[in-house]
Amino acid sequence: MDDRQKCFEAAKATLTGARAENQDRCLFLGNQGTILIGLADGLGGHPRGEVAAQLLMDVTESLFRQTPKPLYDPENFMLQCIGKAHRAILEFGRRQTPPIAPRTTAVLAVIQDGIAYWTHVGDSRLYLIRDRKVHAQTRDHTQVRYVRESATQVSRPRASLTRCLGGLPQPPTTTCGPPTHLQHGDAIVLCSDGLWGQVPRQALLNAFDDRNAEVAERLNSLVELAATAANSDNVTAVALRWLADGDASADAANLTQLTELVKDPLLDKAIEHLENVLEKAGKPK
Repeated sequence: MDDRQKCFEAAKATLTGARAENQDRCLFLGNQGTILIGLADGLGGHPRGEVAAQLLMDVTESLFRQTPKPLYDPENFMLQCIGKAHRAILEFGRRQTPPIAPRTTAVLAVIQDGIAYWTHVGDSRLYLIRDRKVHAQTRDHTQVRYVRESATQVSRPRASLTRCLGGLPQPPTTTCGPPTHLQHGDAIVLCSDGLWGQVPRQALLNAFDDRNAEVAERLNSLVELAATAANSDNVTAVALRWLADGDASADAANLTQLTELVKDPLLDKAIEHLENVLEKAGKPK
């Protein structure tokens, strides 16, 4: 019988909602005590958003597997992932006939030596929940405008993204959170706007209030709640609860990739091109 204490528990959940397809992607990976979780929300208003999101996950996984652990500079590692994924997305778009501009949001987090690091682009969020409160949260890269569809309607606020991967030639300016020491019971939640835009914040806090409840069970309930909303978007989330004082190396070694897989000829070509890009770039120093 294995008596080792777990250092964390993690889960993911995703639903298509009222959309025709799911353009969200997520993953978590672990190796030698270093944990990586990520989420991408392909922009539906642009072609092949699901490819952009998948490319971010593939770049991130490839670099994570190539880079020695523990990561020497977790923040710089995540910035490398964002930059390389942005270039891969642009190249994929240029290779289409006619050329297209896929785009995606991004939020990544690394947990290493009990410290959490995170970075994001767009409006996919990270929440750090501690003692029934949001201890830290990413701020959306959005601009709110007031619009109305007719002269008789009242103007309504509408948020539009100011940053994303894909589209512009230069990689987006990426926001990094401060390195944060995790405490026993802390929960890190990465989610697309399909979750935080439909679920009240109190419901999010309540979901991770009971430390005896399984993370997977609570996360599934949250995602299902969001997906039942009228005209719901894709809903995706990854959650990790830190239990501390356990064997992080053993837990991380048992993590399996949780990227949503899609059978798509164009996506297969994108991944093949990505492998060539990474081979030419060489291993990160």
